Amino acid sequence: MRGRLLPLVALLVVVAGCTGTLAEVRSAPATIPDAALTPVGYVHGNTTEVPLTYPVGVGPVSRDVTVYVWVSGYSRTVTDESDANDTAALLVVSSPNRKVEGQSVNPFAQLSNRGVVSELFEVVAEADNATGGVIDGVSANVTDVARLEEQGVQNRTVLGQRVEVVTYAATVQVDTAAAMGAGTSTATPVVDSADENVTTRTLLVHLMAVEHGEDVVFAMGVHGDDMDESATIAALMEAIEHEAVLAES
Repeated sequence: MRGRLLPLVALLVVVAGCTGTLAEVRSAPATIPDAALTPVGYVHGNTTEVPLTYPVGVGPVSRDVTVYVWVSGYSRTVTDESDANDTAALLVVSSPNRKVEGQSVNPFAQLSNRGVVSELFEVVAEADNATGGVIDGVSANVTDVARLEEQGVQNRTVLGQRVEVVTYAATVQVDTAAAMGAGTSTATPVVDSADENVTTRTLLVHLMAVEHGEDVVFAMGVHGDDMDESATIAALMEAIEHEAVLAES
């Protein structure tokens, strides 16, 4: 299958000296300028820093490491022929990719593409809880990614590097109670009989990752399978801006 986005490496943080202090690592924000958003009708929801805490072990000691990622959300809502609102969302996440003892502390590094998509949905939920809304639409209410099937690939230039933007058909579970009022519809909703508040839907997901400076920048576009946003989302990914800050040696 195409596209492990990043090498599979262990998440490892080393206790500093004898003090027992663990590393706390931050990234630089990645954003899309208004000049790229306005012509295609996308709006900026929010840009916020989200802490992700993971348990790690060093010898007999097990402690937490906190990695701070920046999350920027963008969306476009259109009204279809039945007067329902369809929303396309674009998430841009910058994650630290520092090396400690030769290993990356990037929390996404061990994940398959399906795992990265699931984790990015969770990051959206975390950011929405902290800010009251990074992006509008169904992507903030996904509770599980059941299946991910590759549909196609575009080659694009992002932050000066040639990358693949991979499009997937994603079968996801959506918390419809949380989504009430979000104004998003998809072409193929199916109610899960086990929980009347959970709906299984097919979404199109466009995924990209690129290393830049000491960070990895991810971008994920999401919309219903009745929308055709692949070219627009890929073009917006090409407009991503990120300061390549290098860690001091």
